[in-house]
This record gives sequence, C-alpha cells and structure tokens, in this order.
Amino acid sequence: MDGREIELKLGVSPDDIALLSLSPPLSSEGEAPPPPRRLASIYFDTPDFTLAAAGVSLRVRWTGDGLVQTVKATGSGGAGLFDRPEWEQSLDRPVPDPSHLRATGLPVFADDALIRRLGPVFSTQVNRTIFRLGGDEHGWEVEAALDLGEVIAGPLSEPICEVEFELLRGSPDRLFRLARQVLDTVPARPLSISKSERGVKLATGDTNRPVKGRIPQIGPDLTAAAAFQTIARSCLDHLLVNERCLLATGDAEAIHQMRVALRRLRSALRVFRPLVASPRLTEVKDDLRWLLERLGPARDAEVFLSDIIDPVVQDYPDDAGLAALREYWRSDRDARLDAAVGAVRDRRFAALVLDLTAWVEAGDWLGAPGEPLRRKLEAPIGPFALRRLGKATRRMLRQGGDSLSRLSPEERHAVRILCKQTRYTAEFFASLVPRKQMKVFLGELTEVQDALGRLNDVAVAGPKLASGSSGGRHARAAGLVSGWHTARQAAMLAEAERAWKRVRARDLPWSEE
Repeated sequence: MDGREIELKLGVSPDDIALLSLSPPLSSEGEAPPPPRRLASIYFDTPDFTLAAAGVSLRVRWTGDGLVQTVKATGSGGAGLFDRPEWEQSLDRPVPDPSHLRATGLPVFADDALIRRLGPVFSTQVNRTIFRLGGDEHGWEVEAALDLGEVIAGPLSEPICEVEFELLRGSPDRLFRLARQVLDTVPARPLSISKSERGVKLATGDTNRPVKGRIPQIGPDLTAAAAFQTIARSCLDHLLVNERCLLATGDAEAIHQMRVALRRLRSALRVFRPLVASPRLTEVKDDLRWLLERLGPARDAEVFLSDIIDPVVQDYPDDAGLAALREYWRSDRDARLDAAVGAVRDRRFAALVLDLTAWVEAGDWLGAPGEPLRRKLEAPIGPFALRRLGKATRRMLRQGGDSLSRLSPEERHAVRILCKQTRYTAEFFASLVPRKQMKVFLGELTEVQDALGRLNDVAVAGPKLASGSSGGRHARAAGLVSGWHTARQAAMLAEAERAWKRVRARDLPWSEE
C-alpha cells in the first residue's frame, strides 16, 4: 500500500467557498488566499462498474505538473470521515498503468481480462485552493482544500462544492475541530459520499433515491470497539445518504430511512452500553432524541395517509366525503414533512452529525490504554455479541408470552418495539451466525414486527380520526375509515399470532457458549 488517506468532507455553497478562503480556520482575516489549481480527472471502470461494486475507484488526474494515477479502496470511517488505503503513480500518458494496478494487490486487479475492459466512465473538473494548517510547532498538520467544480457523466453533471480536510500528521479528532470551526463560520454539511461515488451514481442513473441500510460485516476476531464503530458508521452513512435524498427530492421515504438509521444507532448504543458508557453518552442520546422528535411526526403522518386513509379511498373512489378527508390529512402530512425538512436543513443537524461521528471515532468511551474497560473493548466481539443477542431475544419472548391475543394493544406494542430491537441486534451480528439460519430468523422477526405494526397503526388511527382538528366536518368519512379497519383487526391479529408462534417454535441459530 502506497499510503493511507484520512480526510473529512463538508458540503458548502459557492458563496461560502469564497468566504471561507478569507476566514479562519483556513486563513487569517484579510489574508489573500493562494491561487487555485485546475484539476482534471478521468475515472475508469468496466462497462458494468465492477470496480465500484468492489469498493475501488481508479482515476487519472492532470494536476498541472503532470499525470497521476490514483487507486482508492474501501476503508473505514463514515458520515464525512474517510479513512482508506490509496496508491499513486506518475504516468506518461492518460491511461491506466496495468502493472501498477496489479501491484496494489487488490483482488479485483488480479483479473487481466477486467483490466483490458477498463474505460472512462465519468470525469471531474475542479478548481482547488489548498491551505496548509498546523505544523511542527503545533504537533499536527492538515491540508485543507476548497473544491469548486463539477462531476460529468455523458450529458449529465452535478456541481462540486466541498471543503476537504486531509490529515497529514496528528490525531483524527483535529479534523472534527476544524470542521466545527467551518460550521461556526458558514452553513456546512458532512458529506458521506466521495466524488467517485457521486460519479458512479450519475453515470448509472442511481441518484437521489431513498436507500435502505446495509447489514454491517462483523468478523468474529474484530475487537468490540471496532465492531461498535463499524455498526455506528453504517448507521451514520445510512442517515446521510438519505439526508441527501430528502433535501434533493423531499421524498417522505427518505425520512423513514433516516428514522430507521437513528433507531438502529440507538439500538447499537443499547447493545454496547456496558462498553460505551461514558460522560458524553447522555448528550449523544439527547441529540438522537432531538432529531427523532423532528422526523417522527412527518413519518407518522405519511403512514397514516398511505396505510389508513388511502386504502379506504381506493375502496370508495366516488365518495366525496372521503376525498375531502384525505385532502385534510394530506395537508397535515405536507406541513409535517416541511417541518422535518427544515430541521434537517438546520445547522444543528450538521453539528449533531459531526459530533456523533467524532464521538464514535475518538470519543471518551474509548478510555485510556491499560484501563479495565479498554481491555474489554480490545477483546474479540464474538462472545459479547452472542450474549447480548441472546439477552435481547429472551426479553422479547418473555414480553410476548405464549400468545399475543391475550395481550392488550399497549402490551403488543411493547412486544413490537422489543422485536424491532432484537432484529436490529441480529442484523448487527448476522455475519457471526450461519447465514441460512439467521436469514430465516430475521425473516420471521420481520413478519411479527410488520404484523404488530399494522395492528398498532389501526389502534392509534381511531383516536386520531376522532380527535382530528377538522371540526366535525369529516365525521362520517372518519367513521367509515375507522370501521373499515376495525373489521380487519381480527384477521390481522390472527396473522400476528401465527408469526409469533413460528418465532417461539424456532431454535435460535446461535449458541452463547
């Protein structure tokens, strides 16, 4: 490996790029910025984007001083922080050097046929202004870059307007300090997507859509600390990729996925609490609660409209009262969606993500070398993971008991919450358990959670319809909606009961020994 790149990216506006070039932390007030450099890059891949699928990027860049080939591979980090291996090589002509590709040792370049299929897939044109921060007297050094340009894929293009902090020497927490200084100066947002990833999305037409979270890969020999960081990074990336979609499109599904990301992160904190408890943990949980409270009403309103109102409207398409009721609740949904988007645009959201990422990567929970807790964090994750998974499952089974039908709606809702937490925990540690058995277990948990979710939606819909601020104008239509769903409750409860019986009868796919 030629080197390791550790950098933090922030998105800003073009006007703020100019302001930052004249302001701390990049320069002293009134000091003229250095002249920008023109960087032209061509990114290569196969026609079916094999490199991108393998988490590898390959570019040839004209720097003004010559041509440089750069290969980057997937590393660690998330939510704006990139920590990844990279390989660089000077070139005489603007085409990839196969010998250097093979020398990286990356498996994808062991295939000569793949190397022959490589071709240009997109490009970037960037004006970059570079600042050197810190130095020997500070004990750290960072290269800050202001990038203004575009990524181009055929007839399509997207603007690039970023601040990059690359760590040359010192601790990664220095990057977060500098990022917070930028955020104190101008509105900025952490970027979890690189220029190469943006180019791939543009070239493949896979832009600005809601994205489900990925199950993290946790090996049995990974330390507990590294496992928590891997899980938390996946949650933060899930949050930010959907934040990008929400701000670009206003898609309500992006809010749902952001809520899922936050709930998964809260579940991770709950699972790892014996290891990550720290003075800062309460503040972290408060931050998550603040954001969930702003996203929740929009998601609840969307579910109410699509799952409670719309099915009845579809059954009675000519009912004017139902149409008016739907319009009332559609307006309510739109107002709550606008409020959620406003909260995500707020500078507090960006600060929250930066602070969460800083805590995950270098927070007080890591302790000091030699401390008892640090030794637990450095132990392999396997035994701890399976104990915590077993504990979550047993708690869920106790709450549900022999039959869900015997429980009150409130008690069934509690089972649903525990089922969701158990499923998240099982997904976190799925790679530690035989794949086939875990897939079946996760599928059955999902069936129970979904069935109980539908029952809970109906349970809360009745009071919401009755107490809605429509002044009684839609009472008949509200009664029709309520009755339509009440008539289906028995069948829905029977479905939940069958799913629950399957979970209770299933042998757990792991052993805690």
